[in-house]
Amino acid sequence: MEQFKKRSYRKKKFTPKRKPKPKHPLKVHVWAGKSRRGKTHVCIFNGIMNADLYVDILAKTLIPFIKEKFPNAHRFMQDNDPKHTSRTAKMFMEENNINWWKTPAESPDLNPIENLWHEMKEYIRKYIKPTKEEAILKFWETVTVEKCNRYIDHLKTVIPEVIKVNGQATGY
Repeated sequence: MEQFKKRSYRKKKFTPKRKPKPKHPLKVHVWAGKSRRGKTHVCIFNGIMNADLYVDILAKTLIPFIKEKFPNAHRFMQDNDPKHTSRTAKMFMEENNINWWKTPAESPDLNPIENLWHEMKEYIRKYIKPTKEEAILKFWETVTVEKCNRYIDHLKTVIPEVIKVNGQATGY
């Protein structure tokens, strides 16, 4: 098999630009939740999530979790992805009495699960062996109530900083 060569045009004394690595080389989608009382089941799926799939995932993971861990009262926090705020998702949350706590658009600092996703990505980079799905499930076993609370408590530090910068990202 013949290899293809690429030409690179540049000024003398300049090294060629490296081709960037893909942001998500092996695409696997994950939905999961965490709370002060622990974690939901993790849902790993392929393909593109739409509002119907999102609602199906909530029905299979979030609703049983709320019934078990928060039978009297809860608050559900998510980002403002269009499928999360779609008419279908809003109707589902209303019909199932999900107390959705709305956050400003583009506010990852206010979503404590973002820090957990970061930890999971680092775990996968370090320990991935057979498949990404197995690594995700193995990582999810490490998520304890204490870990969930640590990330939730981080909001005490972040919220004053978000207020100072009028809702912009703080880098926390």
